[in-house]
Amino acid sequence: MTFKPLMCFSLLTSLFLCAAHGNASDEPVQTLYHGGDIVTMEGDSPTYVEAVVARDGKIVYAGALAGARGDFDGVTESVDLKGMTMMPGFIEPHAHPVSIGAFILANDIVAPHEWRMPHMTYPGVIGKTNYLTAVKAVVDSKLDRAATVLVWGYHKSWHGKLTLADLDGATGAVPTIIWQRSTHEIYLNSAAAKKYGLKRDDLAPEDAAQADWDNYHFWERAYQVMKSTRLAPFFGDQDMLRRGMARISDLMLENGLTAMAEPGFPTSSFDDEYQVLKEGTERAGAYGIYLIAGFPEQFVMQMGNADYAQRIESFARYDTRYIKFMPRQFKTFGDGAIYSLALQLREPFINCEDCHAEWIIPPEMGEQIFSYWCDQGYKIHVHITGDKAFEEYLDIVERALKRNPRQDHRTTFHHVGLFDASLAQRTADLGVEISANPYYLWALADKYSEAGMGKARAQNMVALRDLTGRGVPVSLHSDFAMAPADPLLLAWVAVNRQVASGKVARSGQGIPVYDAMKGITITAARTFEMDDHIGSIRVGKDATFTLLGQNPFKVDPMAIKDIPVIGVVYKAEMKLKPTP
Repeated sequence: MTFKPLMCFSLLTSLFLCAAHGNASDEPVQTLYHGGDIVTMEGDSPTYVEAVVARDGKIVYAGALAGARGDFDGVTESVDLKGMTMMPGFIEPHAHPVSIGAFILANDIVAPHEWRMPHMTYPGVIGKTNYLTAVKAVVDSKLDRAATVLVWGYHKSWHGKLTLADLDGATGAVPTIIWQRSTHEIYLNSAAAKKYGLKRDDLAPEDAAQADWDNYHFWERAYQVMKSTRLAPFFGDQDMLRRGMARISDLMLENGLTAMAEPGFPTSSFDDEYQVLKEGTERAGAYGIYLIAGFPEQFVMQMGNADYAQRIESFARYDTRYIKFMPRQFKTFGDGAIYSLALQLREPFINCEDCHAEWIIPPEMGEQIFSYWCDQGYKIHVHITGDKAFEEYLDIVERALKRNPRQDHRTTFHHVGLFDASLAQRTADLGVEISANPYYLWALADKYSEAGMGKARAQNMVALRDLTGRGVPVSLHSDFAMAPADPLLLAWVAVNRQVASGKVARSGQGIPVYDAMKGITITAARTFEMDDHIGSIRVGKDATFTLLGQNPFKVDPMAIKDIPVIGVVYKAEMKLKPTP
Protein backbone atom coordinates (compact mmCIF):
# COMPACT_ATOMS: atom_id res chain seq x y z
CA MET A 1 0.00 0.00 0.00
CA THR A 2 1.21 3.53 -0.74
CA PHE A 3 0.26 6.95 0.53
CA LYS A 4 -2.05 8.85 -1.78
CA PRO A 5 -0.50 12.06 -3.15
CA LEU A 6 -3.72 14.00 -2.41
CA MET A 7 -3.37 13.32 1.32
CA CYS A 8 0.26 14.40 1.25
CA PHE A 9 -0.66 17.59 -0.63
CA SER A 10 -3.44 18.39 1.82
CA LEU A 11 -1.16 17.94 4.82
CA LEU A 12 1.59 20.07 3.36
CA THR A 13 -0.90 22.73 2.28
CA SER A 14 -2.42 22.84 5.76
CA LEU A 15 0.96 23.34 7.36
CA PHE A 16 2.07 25.86 4.76
CA LEU A 17 -1.03 28.01 5.00
CA CYS A 18 -0.76 28.23 8.77
CA ALA A 19 2.92 29.12 8.59
CA ALA A 20 2.33 31.62 5.78
CA HIS A 21 0.48 33.94 8.14
CA GLY A 22 3.88 34.50 9.69
CA ASN A 23 5.10 35.65 13.03
CA ALA A 24 6.78 39.02 12.62
CA SER A 25 7.17 39.53 16.36
CA ASP A 26 9.03 37.52 18.96
CA GLU A 27 5.85 35.80 20.09
CA PRO A 28 6.22 32.09 20.93
CA VAL A 29 5.24 29.63 18.20
CA GLN A 30 3.81 26.21 18.78
CA THR A 31 2.47 23.47 16.51
CA LEU A 32 -0.91 21.85 17.07
CA TYR A 33 -1.47 18.31 15.73
CA HIS A 34 -5.08 17.13 15.50
CA GLY A 35 -7.61 15.52 13.19
CA GLY A 36 -6.57 11.88 13.42
CA ASP A 37 -6.05 9.02 15.84
CA ILE A 38 -3.28 10.10 18.23
CA VAL A 39 -2.09 7.08 20.22
CA THR A 40 0.01 7.97 23.26
CA MET A 41 1.43 4.50 24.14
CA GLU A 42 1.07 5.49 27.79
CA GLY A 43 -0.42 2.84 30.05
CA ASP A 44 -1.39 -0.79 29.49
CA SER A 45 -3.79 -0.41 26.57
CA PRO A 46 -4.26 1.95 23.60
CA THR A 47 -4.92 5.46 24.90
CA TYR A 48 -5.90 8.38 22.67
CA VAL A 49 -5.81 12.15 22.87
CA GLU A 50 -7.48 14.58 20.50
CA ALA A 51 -4.58 16.97 20.18
CA VAL A 52 -0.88 17.46 20.84
CA VAL A 53 0.94 20.78 21.03
CA ALA A 54 4.70 21.06 20.55
CA ARG A 55 6.99 23.99 21.23
CA ASP A 56 10.79 24.12 20.91
CA GLY A 57 10.85 20.45 20.01
CA LYS A 58 9.00 19.33 23.16
CA ILE A 59 5.44 18.23 23.86
CA VAL A 60 3.75 20.92 25.94
CA TYR A 61 0.19 19.63 25.76
CA ALA A 62 -1.60 16.33 25.09
CA GLY A 63 -5.33 16.19 25.62
CA ALA A 64 -8.65 17.57 24.40
CA LEU A 65 -8.70 19.72 21.27
CA ALA A 66 -10.58 22.51 23.02
CA GLY A 67 -7.81 22.93 25.58
CA ALA A 68 -5.13 22.91 22.91
CA ARG A 69 -6.73 25.82 21.08
CA GLY A 70 -7.27 28.05 24.05
CA ASP A 71 -4.38 27.78 26.45
CA PHE A 72 -1.32 29.07 24.59
CA ASP A 73 0.09 32.51 23.91
CA GLY A 74 1.65 33.49 20.63
CA VAL A 75 1.15 31.88 17.22
CA THR A 76 -0.21 28.37 16.81
CA GLU A 77 0.47 26.56 13.54
CA SER A 78 -2.11 23.87 12.91
CA VAL A 79 -1.40 20.48 11.33
CA ASP A 80 -4.59 18.65 10.40
CA LEU A 81 -3.72 14.96 10.23
CA LYS A 82 -6.61 14.35 7.83
CA GLY A 83 -7.48 11.04 9.46
CA MET A 84 -3.95 9.72 9.73
CA THR A 85 -2.70 7.96 12.85
CA MET A 86 0.04 9.63 14.86
CA MET A 87 2.11 7.52 17.24
CA PRO A 88 5.29 8.09 19.20
CA GLY A 89 8.22 7.90 16.80
CA PHE A 90 9.23 4.33 16.03
CA ILE A 91 12.46 3.23 17.70
CA GLU A 92 15.08 0.68 16.67
CA PRO A 93 16.77 -0.38 19.96
CA HIS A 94 19.54 -2.46 18.40
CA ALA A 95 21.07 -1.87 14.98
CA HIS A 96 24.40 -1.00 13.40
CA PRO A 97 23.83 1.93 11.06
CA VAL A 98 27.43 2.52 9.92
CA SER A 99 29.62 -0.49 10.56
CA ILE A 100 27.11 -2.99 9.18
CA GLY A 101 24.05 -1.27 7.73
CA ALA A 102 25.77 1.43 5.73
CA PHE A 103 28.47 -0.96 4.59
CA ILE A 104 25.97 -3.49 3.29
CA LEU A 105 23.89 -0.82 1.55
CA ALA A 106 27.01 0.55 -0.14
CA ASN A 107 27.93 -2.84 -1.57
CA ASP A 108 26.09 -5.86 -2.97
CA ILE A 109 23.63 -8.42 -1.61
CA VAL A 110 23.19 -12.07 -2.56
CA ALA A 111 21.06 -13.59 0.20
CA PRO A 112 18.48 -16.37 0.63
CA HIS A 113 15.54 -13.97 0.89
CA GLU A 114 14.56 -10.90 -1.08
CA TRP A 115 15.86 -7.57 0.28
CA ARG A 116 14.03 -4.37 -0.58
CA MET A 117 16.43 -1.52 -0.01
CA PRO A 118 15.84 2.20 -0.68
CA HIS A 119 17.96 2.16 -3.86
CA MET A 120 17.02 -1.27 -5.29
CA THR A 121 15.54 -4.70 -4.61
CA TYR A 122 17.79 -7.77 -4.46
CA PRO A 123 16.08 -11.09 -5.31
CA GLY A 124 16.49 -14.10 -3.05
CA VAL A 125 18.96 -16.73 -4.27
CA ILE A 126 18.81 -20.41 -3.29
CA GLY A 127 21.29 -23.20 -4.07
CA LYS A 128 25.08 -23.33 -4.38
CA THR A 129 25.25 -23.09 -8.16
CA ASN A 130 22.82 -20.18 -8.23
CA TYR A 131 24.72 -18.47 -5.44
CA LEU A 132 28.11 -18.71 -7.16
CA THR A 133 26.55 -17.60 -10.44
CA ALA A 134 25.06 -14.54 -8.73
CA VAL A 135 28.38 -13.67 -7.07
CA LYS A 136 30.14 -14.00 -10.43
CA ALA A 137 27.60 -11.65 -11.98
CA VAL A 138 28.28 -9.07 -9.28
CA VAL A 139 32.03 -9.32 -9.78
CA ASP A 140 31.74 -9.22 -13.59
CA SER A 141 29.68 -6.02 -13.35
CA LYS A 142 32.53 -4.08 -11.75
CA LEU A 143 34.56 -1.85 -14.06
CA ASP A 144 37.52 -1.44 -11.69
CA ARG A 145 39.04 -4.91 -11.56
CA ALA A 146 41.49 -3.93 -8.81
CA ALA A 147 38.86 -2.62 -6.41
CA THR A 148 37.66 -4.96 -3.66
CA VAL A 149 34.15 -6.37 -4.08
CA LEU A 150 32.07 -7.20 -1.00
CA VAL A 151 28.97 -9.39 -1.21
CA TRP A 152 26.82 -9.87 1.87
CA GLY A 153 24.23 -12.59 2.54
CA TYR A 154 25.87 -16.02 2.19
CA HIS A 155 24.42 -18.80 4.37
CA LYS A 156 25.48 -22.42 4.09
CA SER A 157 21.98 -23.72 4.89
CA TRP A 158 20.72 -22.21 1.62
CA HIS A 159 23.93 -21.92 -0.43
CA GLY A 160 25.96 -24.98 0.54
CA LYS A 161 29.50 -25.16 1.86
CA LEU A 162 31.78 -22.46 0.43
CA THR A 163 35.41 -23.32 -0.26
CA LEU A 164 38.30 -21.20 -1.49
CA ALA A 165 38.23 -23.11 -4.77
CA ASP A 166 34.53 -22.26 -5.20
CA LEU A 167 35.13 -18.61 -4.49
CA ASP A 168 38.22 -18.28 -6.67
CA GLY A 169 36.36 -20.00 -9.50
CA ALA A 170 33.54 -17.43 -9.35
CA THR A 171 35.65 -14.32 -8.78
CA GLY A 172 39.01 -14.91 -10.49
CA ALA A 173 41.59 -12.20 -9.91
CA VAL A 174 39.15 -9.61 -8.54
CA PRO A 175 39.67 -9.17 -4.76
CA THR A 176 36.44 -10.39 -3.18
CA ILE A 177 35.12 -10.63 0.36
CA ILE A 178 32.04 -12.68 1.20
CA TRP A 179 30.35 -11.34 4.32
CA GLN A 180 28.29 -14.12 5.81
CA ARG A 181 24.62 -13.43 6.58
CA SER A 182 25.40 -13.01 10.29
CA THR A 183 28.18 -10.43 9.69
CA HIS A 184 30.10 -12.46 12.27
CA GLU A 185 32.26 -14.19 9.66
CA ILE A 186 33.96 -13.55 6.33
CA TYR A 187 35.49 -15.49 3.45
CA LEU A 188 38.21 -14.01 1.24
CA ASN A 189 39.29 -15.16 -2.17
CA SER A 190 42.99 -15.60 -2.95
CA ALA A 191 43.22 -12.17 -4.60
CA ALA A 192 41.82 -10.42 -1.50
CA ALA A 193 44.06 -12.39 0.87
CA LYS A 194 47.09 -11.34 -1.21
CA LYS A 195 45.94 -7.70 -1.53
CA TYR A 196 45.60 -7.25 2.24
CA GLY A 197 48.64 -9.32 3.18
CA LEU A 198 46.97 -11.85 5.47
CA LYS A 199 49.40 -13.93 7.53
CA ARG A 200 48.82 -16.74 9.97
CA ASP A 201 50.62 -14.92 12.75
CA ASP A 202 48.06 -12.10 12.51
CA LEU A 203 46.00 -14.06 15.05
CA ALA A 204 46.85 -14.82 18.66
CA PRO A 205 46.65 -18.52 19.56
CA GLU A 206 43.38 -18.07 21.47
CA ASP A 207 41.75 -16.52 18.38
CA ALA A 208 43.29 -18.81 15.77
CA ALA A 209 40.77 -21.54 16.64
CA GLN A 210 38.11 -19.40 14.94
CA ALA A 211 39.90 -19.38 11.60
CA ASP A 212 40.15 -21.75 8.64
CA TRP A 213 43.24 -20.60 6.80
CA ASP A 214 42.82 -23.15 4.00
CA ASN A 215 39.68 -21.30 2.94
CA TYR A 216 40.50 -17.81 4.27
CA HIS A 217 37.45 -18.13 6.47
CA PHE A 218 37.35 -16.19 9.77
CA TRP A 219 34.59 -16.00 12.36
CA GLU A 220 33.77 -14.37 15.70
CA ARG A 221 36.94 -13.07 17.43
CA ALA A 222 39.23 -13.98 14.52
CA TYR A 223 36.90 -12.07 12.22
CA GLN A 224 36.95 -9.06 14.56
CA VAL A 225 40.75 -9.04 14.55
CA MET A 226 41.02 -9.26 10.77
CA LYS A 227 38.32 -6.65 10.21
CA SER A 228 40.01 -4.14 12.49
CA THR A 229 43.60 -4.76 11.35
CA ARG A 230 44.43 -6.15 7.91
CA LEU A 231 41.04 -5.28 6.43
CA ALA A 232 40.67 -1.92 8.18
CA PRO A 233 41.50 0.11 5.03
CA PHE A 234 38.54 -1.49 3.28
CA PHE A 235 36.03 -1.50 6.13
CA GLY A 236 36.97 2.06 7.01
CA ASP A 237 36.54 3.46 3.49
CA GLN A 238 34.87 6.83 4.11
CA ASP A 239 33.38 7.32 0.66
CA MET A 240 31.81 3.89 0.78
CA LEU A 241 30.41 4.46 4.26
CA ARG A 242 28.99 7.87 3.34
CA ARG A 243 27.18 6.37 0.36
CA GLY A 244 25.69 3.71 2.58
CA MET A 245 24.80 6.18 5.32
CA ALA A 246 22.75 8.26 2.87
CA ARG A 247 20.76 5.11 2.12
CA ILE A 248 20.35 4.42 5.84
CA SER A 249 18.73 7.86 6.18
CA ASP A 250 16.34 6.99 3.34
CA LEU A 251 15.57 3.70 5.07
CA MET A 252 14.82 5.43 8.38
CA LEU A 253 12.25 7.73 6.79
CA GLU A 254 10.76 4.96 4.68
CA ASN A 255 10.03 2.84 7.75
CA GLY A 256 9.04 5.62 10.15
CA LEU A 257 12.11 5.35 12.39
CA THR A 258 12.97 8.38 14.50
CA ALA A 259 15.56 6.81 16.80
CA MET A 260 18.14 4.04 16.58
CA ALA A 261 20.42 2.65 19.26
CA GLU A 262 23.69 0.90 18.51
CA PRO A 263 25.01 -1.33 21.30
CA GLY A 264 28.74 -1.90 20.89
CA PHE A 265 29.79 1.25 19.04
CA PRO A 266 32.21 1.34 17.34
CA THR A 267 32.87 -2.08 15.86
CA SER A 268 36.05 -1.01 14.07
CA SER A 269 37.33 2.56 13.98
CA PHE A 270 35.79 5.21 16.24
CA ASP A 271 36.91 8.16 14.12
CA ASP A 272 35.76 6.66 10.82
CA GLU A 273 32.38 5.47 12.06
CA TYR A 274 31.61 8.54 14.16
CA GLN A 275 32.43 11.02 11.39
CA VAL A 276 30.16 9.25 8.89
CA LEU A 277 27.39 9.04 11.48
CA LYS A 278 27.72 12.71 12.39
CA GLU A 279 27.60 13.88 8.78
CA GLY A 280 24.73 11.56 7.89
CA THR A 281 22.49 12.46 10.82
CA GLU A 282 23.03 16.20 10.37
CA ARG A 283 22.24 15.96 6.69
CA ALA A 284 19.03 14.00 7.34
CA GLY A 285 17.85 15.99 10.37
CA ALA A 286 15.11 13.47 10.99
CA TYR A 287 16.27 10.95 13.59
CA GLY A 288 18.47 10.47 16.63
CA ILE A 289 21.22 7.90 17.16
CA TYR A 290 22.04 6.56 20.63
CA LEU A 291 25.42 4.86 21.06
CA ILE A 292 26.51 2.33 23.67
CA ALA A 293 30.20 1.51 24.09
CA GLY A 294 31.44 -1.98 24.79
CA PHE A 295 33.45 -5.09 24.13
CA PRO A 296 34.19 -4.78 20.40
CA GLU A 297 36.22 -1.60 20.79
CA GLN A 298 37.68 -2.57 24.17
CA PHE A 299 38.83 -5.90 22.70
CA VAL A 300 40.40 -4.31 19.62
CA MET A 301 42.11 -1.59 21.67
CA GLN A 302 43.25 -4.10 24.31
CA MET A 303 42.25 -1.72 27.11
CA GLY A 304 41.75 -2.67 30.73
CA ASN A 305 38.37 -2.18 32.36
CA ALA A 306 39.30 0.90 34.41
CA ASP A 307 40.86 2.65 31.43
CA TYR A 308 37.92 1.80 29.23
CA ALA A 309 35.49 3.11 31.85
CA GLN A 310 37.30 6.45 31.66
CA ARG A 311 36.98 6.33 27.89
CA ILE A 312 33.23 5.77 28.15
CA GLU A 313 32.92 8.75 30.48
CA SER A 314 34.73 10.92 27.91
CA PHE A 315 32.33 10.18 25.07
CA ALA A 316 29.78 12.82 26.10
CA ARG A 317 31.92 15.44 24.37
CA TYR A 318 30.95 13.87 21.06
CA ASP A 319 27.20 14.37 21.61
CA THR A 320 25.39 16.44 18.97
CA ARG A 321 21.77 17.38 18.32
CA TYR A 322 21.32 13.98 16.70
CA ILE A 323 23.87 11.76 18.45
CA LYS A 324 24.00 10.84 22.13
CA PHE A 325 26.45 8.51 23.84
CA MET A 326 24.66 6.64 26.58
CA PRO A 327 26.44 7.05 29.93
CA ARG A 328 27.06 4.09 32.21
CA GLN A 329 25.96 1.43 29.74
CA PHE A 330 28.13 -1.40 28.36
CA LYS A 331 27.68 -4.03 25.62
CA THR A 332 29.21 -7.49 25.92
CA PHE A 333 28.77 -10.85 24.18
CA GLY A 334 27.85 -14.42 24.96
CA ASP A 335 27.64 -17.06 22.24
CA GLY A 336 28.06 -17.16 18.48
CA ALA A 337 25.68 -15.96 15.80
CA ILE A 338 22.37 -17.70 15.14
CA TYR A 339 22.74 -17.04 11.39
CA SER A 340 26.02 -18.97 11.50
CA LEU A 341 24.46 -21.84 13.47
CA ALA A 342 27.20 -21.11 15.98
CA LEU A 343 24.87 -20.50 18.92
CA GLN A 344 25.30 -22.43 22.17
CA LEU A 345 22.47 -24.98 22.59
CA ARG A 346 21.59 -27.17 25.56
CA GLU A 347 20.84 -30.06 23.20
CA PRO A 348 23.04 -31.04 20.21
CA PHE A 349 22.57 -29.75 16.68
CA ILE A 350 20.44 -31.95 14.42
CA ASN A 351 21.40 -33.06 10.87
CA CYS A 352 24.27 -30.58 10.74
CA GLU A 353 27.77 -32.07 10.72
CA ASP A 354 29.38 -28.70 10.06
CA CYS A 355 27.58 -26.88 12.90
CA HIS A 356 29.89 -25.84 15.71
CA ALA A 357 28.78 -23.97 18.81
CA GLU A 358 30.97 -20.98 19.62
CA TRP A 359 31.51 -18.51 22.40
CA ILE A 360 32.36 -14.99 21.29
CA ILE A 361 33.54 -14.51 24.87
CA PRO A 362 34.13 -17.73 26.83
CA PRO A 363 31.93 -17.87 29.97
CA GLU A 364 34.74 -17.51 32.51
CA MET A 365 36.03 -14.36 30.81
CA GLY A 366 32.44 -13.26 30.20
CA GLU A 367 31.66 -13.43 33.91
CA GLN A 368 34.73 -11.37 34.77
CA ILE A 369 33.64 -8.71 32.29
CA PHE A 370 30.03 -8.75 33.46
CA SER A 371 30.99 -8.61 37.13
CA TYR A 372 33.23 -5.59 36.69
CA TRP A 373 30.63 -3.47 34.91
CA CYS A 374 27.81 -4.66 37.12
CA ASP A 375 29.77 -3.73 40.24
CA GLN A 376 30.36 -0.27 38.75
CA GLY A 377 26.58 0.21 38.49
CA TYR A 378 26.41 0.03 34.71
CA LYS A 379 23.44 -1.19 32.74
CA ILE A 380 24.75 -4.16 30.77
CA HIS A 381 23.60 -5.35 27.35
CA VAL A 382 24.45 -8.97 26.49
CA HIS A 383 24.38 -10.62 23.05
CA ILE A 384 22.64 -13.99 23.59
CA THR A 385 21.31 -16.35 20.90
CA GLY A 386 21.11 -19.93 22.20
CA ASP A 387 19.38 -21.45 25.25
CA LYS A 388 22.65 -22.69 26.77
CA ALA A 389 24.09 -19.17 26.61
CA PHE A 390 20.81 -17.78 27.97
CA GLU A 391 21.02 -20.12 30.96
CA GLU A 392 24.73 -19.45 31.48
CA TYR A 393 24.20 -15.70 31.62
CA LEU A 394 21.21 -15.96 33.93
CA ASP A 395 23.56 -17.80 36.27
CA ILE A 396 26.13 -15.02 35.87
CA VAL A 397 23.52 -12.36 36.62
CA GLU A 398 22.27 -14.26 39.65
CA ARG A 399 25.77 -14.64 41.12
CA ALA A 400 26.55 -10.96 40.49
CA LEU A 401 23.35 -9.82 42.23
CA LYS A 402 23.91 -12.08 45.20
CA ARG A 403 27.37 -10.62 45.65
CA ASN A 404 26.30 -7.04 45.01
CA PRO A 405 22.49 -6.59 45.15
CA ARG A 406 21.14 -3.93 42.77
CA GLN A 407 17.60 -2.69 42.31
CA ASP A 408 16.36 -1.96 38.80
CA HIS A 409 19.63 -3.05 37.18
CA ARG A 410 17.82 -3.49 33.83
CA THR A 411 20.38 -5.95 32.45
CA THR A 412 19.15 -6.66 28.93
CA PHE A 413 19.66 -9.81 26.88
CA HIS A 414 19.62 -9.03 23.15
CA HIS A 415 18.47 -11.30 20.28
CA VAL A 416 17.40 -14.40 22.36
CA GLY A 417 16.82 -16.86 19.55
CA LEU A 418 16.01 -19.82 21.74
CA PHE A 419 14.77 -20.23 25.32
CA ASP A 420 11.96 -22.00 27.17
CA ALA A 421 9.38 -21.20 29.83
CA SER A 422 11.69 -22.06 32.73
CA LEU A 423 14.33 -19.64 31.46
CA ALA A 424 11.63 -17.01 30.93
CA GLN A 425 10.54 -17.40 34.56
CA ARG A 426 14.11 -16.97 35.79
CA THR A 427 14.39 -13.89 33.57
CA ALA A 428 11.38 -12.37 35.29
CA ASP A 429 12.58 -13.36 38.76
CA LEU A 430 16.02 -11.80 38.22
CA GLY A 431 14.72 -8.55 36.74
CA VAL A 432 16.44 -9.16 33.39
CA GLU A 433 14.89 -7.43 30.38
CA ILE A 434 14.81 -8.51 26.75
CA SER A 435 15.37 -6.97 23.33
CA ALA A 436 14.37 -9.64 20.83
CA ASN A 437 14.75 -10.15 17.10
CA PRO A 438 11.47 -11.83 16.07
CA TYR A 439 12.61 -12.00 12.44
CA TYR A 440 14.74 -15.02 13.35
CA LEU A 441 11.51 -17.00 13.40
CA TRP A 442 10.35 -15.78 9.98
CA ALA A 443 13.69 -16.28 8.24
CA LEU A 444 15.07 -19.40 9.91
CA ALA A 445 12.29 -21.63 11.25
CA ASP A 446 11.70 -23.54 8.01
CA LYS A 447 15.35 -24.28 7.27
CA TYR A 448 16.44 -24.87 10.86
CA SER A 449 13.58 -27.34 11.30
CA GLU A 450 15.34 -29.51 8.72
CA ALA A 451 18.92 -29.01 9.87
CA GLY A 452 20.35 -27.30 12.90
CA MET A 453 17.65 -27.24 15.56
CA GLY A 454 14.96 -29.68 14.47
CA LYS A 455 11.28 -28.83 14.21
CA ALA A 456 10.39 -28.54 17.91
CA ARG A 457 13.12 -26.04 18.73
CA ALA A 458 12.95 -24.12 15.45
CA GLN A 459 9.19 -23.62 15.79
CA ASN A 460 9.70 -22.27 19.31
CA MET A 461 12.29 -19.63 18.43
CA VAL A 462 11.76 -16.17 19.95
CA ALA A 463 8.84 -17.41 22.09
CA LEU A 464 7.92 -13.94 23.33
CA ARG A 465 4.62 -14.77 25.02
CA ASP A 466 6.61 -16.72 27.61
CA LEU A 467 8.26 -13.42 28.48
CA THR A 468 5.52 -10.80 28.14
CA GLY A 469 3.11 -13.09 29.98
CA ARG A 470 5.47 -12.94 32.95
CA GLY A 471 5.76 -9.17 32.87
CA VAL A 472 9.25 -9.05 31.34
CA PRO A 473 9.79 -5.82 29.33
CA VAL A 474 10.40 -6.85 25.71
CA SER A 475 11.52 -4.55 22.91
CA LEU A 476 11.78 -5.58 19.26
CA HIS A 477 14.83 -4.92 17.11
CA SER A 478 16.24 -5.76 13.70
CA ASP A 479 19.98 -5.81 14.50
CA PHE A 480 20.09 -4.37 11.00
CA ALA A 481 20.86 -6.09 8.75
CA MET A 482 19.94 -9.32 10.56
CA ALA A 483 16.39 -8.25 9.78
CA PRO A 484 14.95 -5.40 7.75
CA ALA A 485 14.94 -2.19 9.81
CA ASP A 486 11.15 -2.15 9.59
CA PRO A 487 9.40 -1.85 12.98
CA LEU A 488 5.95 -2.73 11.64
CA LEU A 489 7.34 -5.93 10.10
CA LEU A 490 8.97 -6.89 13.40
CA ALA A 491 5.71 -6.24 15.26
CA TRP A 492 3.81 -8.29 12.66
CA VAL A 493 6.07 -11.32 13.15
CA ALA A 494 5.91 -11.03 16.95
CA VAL A 495 2.09 -10.97 16.85
CA ASN A 496 1.37 -13.50 14.10
CA ARG A 497 4.44 -15.79 14.10
CA GLN A 498 4.17 -16.43 10.40
CA VAL A 499 7.34 -17.86 8.83
CA ALA A 500 8.80 -17.54 5.33
CA SER A 501 6.84 -20.54 3.99
CA GLY A 502 3.58 -18.89 5.06
CA LYS A 503 2.99 -21.33 7.89
CA VAL A 504 2.38 -20.24 11.48
CA ALA A 505 4.80 -21.53 14.12
CA ARG A 506 3.32 -21.99 17.60
CA SER A 507 0.67 -19.30 17.37
CA GLY A 508 0.22 -19.35 21.16
CA GLN A 509 3.57 -17.61 21.47
CA GLY A 510 2.29 -14.60 19.52
CA ILE A 511 2.08 -11.48 21.69
CA PRO A 512 -0.80 -8.96 21.84
CA VAL A 513 -0.67 -6.11 19.34
CA TYR A 514 -0.28 -3.57 22.13
CA ASP A 515 2.78 -5.37 23.53
CA ALA A 516 4.27 -5.50 20.04
CA MET A 517 3.71 -1.77 19.47
CA LYS A 518 5.23 -1.06 22.88
CA GLY A 519 8.20 -3.06 21.67
CA ILE A 520 8.90 -0.52 18.91
CA THR A 521 8.05 2.59 20.98
CA ILE A 522 8.12 2.95 24.77
CA THR A 523 9.78 -0.38 25.66
CA ALA A 524 12.30 0.14 22.88
CA ALA A 525 13.21 3.48 24.51
CA ARG A 526 13.46 1.73 27.87
CA THR A 527 16.02 -0.71 26.46
CA PHE A 528 18.62 2.07 26.29
CA GLU A 529 17.15 4.14 29.12
CA MET A 530 15.66 6.96 27.11
CA ASP A 531 12.04 6.25 28.07
CA ASP A 532 11.82 9.55 29.96
CA HIS A 533 12.51 11.41 26.72
CA ILE A 534 11.03 9.41 23.82
CA GLY A 535 8.78 6.42 23.20
CA SER A 536 5.39 7.82 24.21
CA ILE A 537 3.35 10.98 23.84
CA ARG A 538 3.50 12.80 27.14
CA VAL A 539 4.09 16.38 28.20
CA GLY A 540 7.81 17.05 28.56
CA LYS A 541 8.97 14.43 26.08
CA ASP A 542 10.43 15.09 22.65
CA ALA A 543 7.85 15.98 19.99
CA THR A 544 8.89 13.02 17.87
CA PHE A 545 6.18 11.05 16.06
CA THR A 546 5.51 8.56 13.29
CA LEU A 547 2.63 9.21 10.90
CA LEU A 548 0.72 6.20 9.57
CA GLY A 549 -1.97 5.69 6.97
CA GLN A 550 -3.86 3.30 9.28
CA ASN A 551 -4.17 2.60 12.98
CA PRO A 552 -2.36 -0.65 14.00
CA PHE A 553 -5.03 -1.24 16.65
CA LYS A 554 -7.87 -1.01 14.14
CA VAL A 555 -6.64 -3.32 11.37
CA ASP A 556 -6.45 -7.09 11.10
CA PRO A 557 -3.19 -8.11 12.85
CA MET A 558 -2.11 -9.81 9.62
CA ALA A 559 -2.19 -6.39 7.93
CA ILE A 560 0.14 -4.61 10.36
CA LYS A 561 3.24 -4.95 8.18
CA ASP A 562 1.39 -3.38 5.23
CA ILE A 563 0.33 -0.20 7.02
CA PRO A 564 1.75 2.72 4.98
CA VAL A 565 4.22 5.01 6.70
CA ILE A 566 3.48 8.61 5.71
CA GLY A 567 6.43 10.28 7.39
CA VAL A 568 7.86 11.39 10.70
CA VAL A 569 7.98 14.39 12.98
CA TYR A 570 11.38 14.79 14.63
CA LYS A 571 11.41 17.27 17.51
CA ALA A 572 8.47 19.06 15.89
CA GLU A 573 10.07 19.13 12.40
CA MET A 574 8.04 17.21 9.83
CA LYS A 575 9.54 14.96 7.15
CA LEU A 576 7.18 13.25 4.70
CA LYS A 577 8.06 10.29 2.52
CA PRO A 578 8.37 11.12 -1.17
CA THR A 579 5.32 9.99 -3.11
CA PRO A 580 5.91 7.23 -5.68
